[in-house]
Amino acid sequence: MSAEHGGERRGVAASQTLDRAVQVLKIVTGSCTVGIGLSDLVKATGLTKPTTRRLLLALIENGLVEQHPEDRRYYAGAETYALGILAAERFGIRRLAADSLVRIAERSGDAALLSVQRGCETVCLAREEGTYPLRSHVLQPGDRHPIGVGGGGIALLAILSDDGVERALTFNAERLAADYPGLSLDLVRKQVHEARTHGYGLNPGLVVEGSYGMGVAIHDPRSGISAALTIAGVESRFTDARIQELAVFLQEEKEYLEMRMRGFDAAPKLLGKHDAGFPRHLANPS
Repeated sequence: MSAEHGGERRGVAASQTLDRAVQVLKIVTGSCTVGIGLSDLVKATGLTKPTTRRLLLALIENGLVEQHPEDRRYYAGAETYALGILAAERFGIRRLAADSLVRIAERSGDAALLSVQRGCETVCLAREEGTYPLRSHVLQPGDRHPIGVGGGGIALLAILSDDGVERALTFNAERLAADYPGLSLDLVRKQVHEARTHGYGLNPGLVVEGSYGMGVAIHDPRSGISAALTIAGVESRFTDARIQELAVFLQEEKEYLEMRMRGFDAAPKLLGKHDAGFPRHLANPS
């Protein structure tokens, strides 16, 4: 074997190892606060136990994964937090959306959330609590779902091309069937059509009974990242009339945030709209 061919083969092997390590890291970080055991990780990755263990050891050595000494489960390491902070500063979407989340939570009374698209998944980045005492706690920062799950997930799926929608559904088909029995592929397609018609995605308690959410999709032209602003709450909060008024407010925040992403000062325009009157009674309707 020539030195050149030997180098190419080593390069392919190194790339394959990196791909596998990234796959393991994504699954571990997606387990959030509950962690994941080795056997579940082997099943999720399709890798052998020795390979999975070897990759975990390398990730642990680099601070990206930690193993709890008591339950022996694997969790995201401290280094992932540092990398996340650096990435947030690079793209800035969480920072730019912070005041929008506060306004949405204050004016609606419900939880306001920011999620981003990552491949065929959505990842929740931030949550701002509202003042209404009954809350939906289904979606928390760090949670991952297949794109098309929840109000924000539907909004993000709806901005893809038709081919993109079908590719995402095909990719997530087994996961949807196993973990989201209330969501058939045809139902998700119907929700996508409705989101494109109305300008927002709506989850009428299809993931967890009684937990509603509605979201709008946002695209950052600088980074290419797509994100969603979502309002989440209990079923009684989402009457037809209130959904329509909340949709207007979400669209205003979408416009504001996209202007900020393009580097424009959107504050005066947004404040003018709010002064014109987002109904404050929506925060605690009778």
